[in-house]
Amino acid sequence: MKFIRFLCYNRTIATRLHEEIIMTNMNPVQQITDSLEAIFAPMDAEVLRATKVWARGRVAALKEFKASEEYKVLNAKGAWGGVYDKLFMIAGGKTWHTVFTSRNAAMIDEFVEKNCKATAAKRNASITAKLVKAGVSEVLSQTYTRTKDGFDGTFVVNTNKGRKVVTINTIRAGGYNIQCPHLRVLVHVK
Repeated sequence: MKFIRFLCYNRTIATRLHEEIIMTNMNPVQQITDSLEAIFAPMDAEVLRATKVWARGRVAALKEFKASEEYKVLNAKGAWGGVYDKLFMIAGGKTWHTVFTSRNAAMIDEFVEKNCKATAAKRNASITAKLVKAGVSEVLSQTYTRTKDGFDGTFVVNTNKGRKVVTINTIRAGGYNIQCPHLRVLVHVK
């Protein structure tokens, strides 16, 4: 039994050493991107969960409006522009209205998941583009501070123009009104 524990302990140490070797030999831009993806993962999961709740709320609000007297009055007057303006406002836009009215709950969840993944990929690509533009050649240090709305990260890096500081700030936004929940990310290279 002691021998098995010894092997497990040494395998864990070897795995950590292997990961550290990979991280030190990795492209610095990729190193920062991988670190950010790990940090963003729980926040992306929370945004996905909140967006699904938001979407269900919008579907319910659309059904409630279509059952209301206001809808019946607008519909009876033939004021289709007014009806659709109100429907689009409730849904959060034309695209969301189409998604909510032409799909079932499982399809809406699938659309929300794809949308959140695409948004996260776009965010990560934007951050990576800024790092490449800055000419990051080496990561000297990195620190993260979790906040109630997200996190703040600071990277001290070497670039082809000298030492710079990359600051990344995130906050959660939206979801409290018709706007879809999302992460707002600011990246500064100084």
